[in-house]
Amino acid sequence: RQCADWIDSYLKLTENTEPPEIFHKWVAISCIAACLQRKCVLPWGRLRFYPNLYVVLIAPPGRARKGTAMDPVMQFLEEPRLNIRLAAEAITREQLIRELQNSEEIITLPDGRLMSHCSLTICNSELTVFLGYKNPQLIDDLTDWYDCKRRWIYRTKTSGEYEISGVWVNILGATTPELLRSSLPPVAIGGGLTSRMVFVYAGQKRRTVPDPFLTKEDLILEEYLVNDLEGIRILAGEYQPTEDYIT
Repeated sequence: RQCADWIDSYLKLTENTEPPEIFHKWVAISCIAACLQRKCVLPWGRLRFYPNLYVVLIAPPGRARKGTAMDPVMQFLEEPRLNIRLAAEAITREQLIRELQNSEEIITLPDGRLMSHCSLTICNSELTVFLGYKNPQLIDDLTDWYDCKRRWIYRTKTSGEYEISGVWVNILGATTPELLRSSLPPVAIGGGLTSRMVFVYAGQKRRTVPDPFLTKEDLILEEYLVNDLEGIRILAGEYQPTEDYIT
């Protein structure tokens, strides 16, 4: 481990940029989730919590640099060493289901058991393009997948049956309030998909940065961050809360 705290180190890397810090913080959290995947879980009584998040950066057009906030993390997630499965930016519902099924990975847990999971991250700076215009079937799928079902089946008339074991979908997106309102059907507002989303709003950029160049120290820190993500990527198994936390 080369960074004492990955999120704090990422915020330091992105200090000399225009997006608000709150955007960078939630982008960093989503990046860690993308590396943990369904391999990691927190048992909580009868419940099991997986580290998938539906994070959406919200800002007026051209005001808070929401797309710019996603750029550094996209560079990390596309790093071949991490082997993160990313969905295409524009895709049909059927192809997305196939991509989720094709993301299957079999790993060995710390206790020696084999586990199969299908973990896919959707990362799109124009989330409404991905969602389409009032696309109820895709919205229903994303709502259903949020719960990380052990088994999800999709049957078609002509292409047969798709069975996905160990569903895990993580979303990092950005849009404007107006586009989000126009792309989602009324049934999704206030419940359904939006109740599962973390909306992160900023009204304007943090500052104007005319020279957003990386220093030699930044390049070293960037490499440290990627190296630590490699370590996060291989984590697997159950997290156990301490007695102090429970009480």
